[in-house]
Amino acid sequence: MNKIKILDESISNIIAAGEVVENPASMIKELIENSLDANASLIKINVTNRGQNVKIIDNGDGMSKIDLFLSIERHATSKIITKEDIYNLRSYGFRGEALASIASVSKMSIASKDKESETGHQIYVNAGKIVKDKEIVKNQGTEIEIKNLFFNTPARLKFLRTKNTEYSKIKHVVLTQALANYNVSFQLSLDNKIVLKTSGKGFENCITELFSFNILKNLKKFKYGYYGTMDILRSTKDYIFTYINKRYVKSKIIETAIIDAYYTKLMKGKYPFAIIYFDIDPKEIDVNVHPSKKIIKFSNDNTIYNDIKSELEKTLWENESDSMPSLNIQEENTDSSFKDIAPTKYFSDEKISTTPTQMFDNFELNKKNYQKNKKNETFYEIKEENNNFVENNNIIDTPKNFNDFSQKKVVNENIMEYKIDRVKNIKILGQLNNMYILVERNDTLEIYDQHIVHERILYEELKNEYYNKKISKQNLLTPINIEVSEIEKEKVMQNLDIFNDFGFEIEDFGENEIIIRTVPTFNFRESVKETFFNIIKEMMSKKETDIRENIIISMSCKNAIKAGEKLEIEEISILLNKLYIYGKFTCPHGRPIILKIPFLELDKKFGRK
Repeated sequence: MNKIKILDESISNIIAAGEVVENPASMIKELIENSLDANASLIKINVTNRGQNVKIIDNGDGMSKIDLFLSIERHATSKIITKEDIYNLRSYGFRGEALASIASVSKMSIASKDKESETGHQIYVNAGKIVKDKEIVKNQGTEIEIKNLFFNTPARLKFLRTKNTEYSKIKHVVLTQALANYNVSFQLSLDNKIVLKTSGKGFENCITELFSFNILKNLKKFKYGYYGTMDILRSTKDYIFTYINKRYVKSKIIETAIIDAYYTKLMKGKYPFAIIYFDIDPKEIDVNVHPSKKIIKFSNDNTIYNDIKSELEKTLWENESDSMPSLNIQEENTDSSFKDIAPTKYFSDEKISTTPTQMFDNFELNKKNYQKNKKNETFYEIKEENNNFVENNNIIDTPKNFNDFSQKKVVNENIMEYKIDRVKNIKILGQLNNMYILVERNDTLEIYDQHIVHERILYEELKNEYYNKKISKQNLLTPINIEVSEIEKEKVMQNLDIFNDFGFEIEDFGENEIIIRTVPTFNFRESVKETFFNIIKEMMSKKETDIRENIIISMSCKNAIKAGEKLEIEEISILLNKLYIYGKFTCPHGRPIILKIPFLELDKKFGRK
């Protein structure tokens, strides 16, 4: 007796339903896509009973009586005719299984009318079988009502999550569809209460209606969509919305490109808010990798990654001032509307072309009695005579045009105003707690973190010198011996050439030891040993990062001006000038350099406005 049998159609329909209808949210996604393919401009969805009961109404093209009967048959579709159509797909659905699959695991009714028909028609389906049909009076469009989803598949019903979880997934599905189709009006009701509504009047209205005006004003346009400023960073990746040919998808390549474009702007645990609309020839992608089409496959991942990253990166740095975070001292609504519709868990080498001016080369020497190396107690001293700096009797000339970068005039007995050439209408007010630099510019108070300012400057200088092969090195009178672990030593020895390019000449010195014979010509405010230990720490903790970046970031961070160091006004002026030459306003770890408080906010707080 033969063992292989052809499955009964009712069984095969239920199996297909398991692929398409994972949960109520995936079912609603399929129904919305059908409405969009039917050119609907209005879609209303009402959900009750944890998603088991759903009604969706649209004003799309509708169906004739014959099409209505065919719509619940397997592999019946209006989207494709030939096999070539599968590889040139521009609609949402195409397999012709959605309605058939949903019908097989529910009690469903479909009412529809197209433009040519004088009356509408309605069918009633129970577990995939039509049990009744009739003519009805109806406007153009389609109305689908699903009741008792999974009533005949108790195992699947058992695995439905709590009402809040299922509703959260549904809200996320409708939100992502609305973002892609902002000229379509959406309305979602849960237990007969409207929780999401868009007007269909364009992108700006859609963003305001789904999130808030604060999100809208902090979104900036670029070639492939919109990116958020530093004021709307998020703590998860779920706010990177990716659309390929208007289809919401999960794309690791695009997600990585977006995050990498923000490099040195994002603090640990922070991610950008971004909406990507990427159009591509349908022949270059495969949308049938996943049954629900949540995952797609590109024919050339590297090209996609490089295109999106380079375009966003270019725009981010061109509009760097837009991404400086502002400190709003008013109490604000924190976008609670979006928190309600965010999913709980939906998803289971740049070269510097600008050469810095050389007049800052000796900036770090311009400091009274600061400690170069705490352990060795070596100090720099400034002698006022002849504008020369003296270090161990070696004369180093101060740049002749030092004063060109800060022009001083007396405002009153206690306040000196310094105007910086790089930025107009700026006035340095002084230091706060020997940690923050206070600046007045136009109608805003700006607060700079002095450590981060200097760290960014050192980062850009060192990166510039490295990529332009300008790093010089100096021999140590006494080589530095460093003890490392076996793994750390292996990592260092594998990258000797890179360390040598940075000026570090390193040799193996026996078991778990290395020695450093030369170091770069660099103002080490921390000891060479401490700096090198920090480089190793960065290398081991961030294994996926380019080791060159580890070295540059470590040296910059460890040797920047510390919080608590007093700076003279002239030194602040030099720092800010140099910062604005580079025009980048986050530290290499992504922390903001500047916070801004508009004077208008102060006026409101003090009751002046």
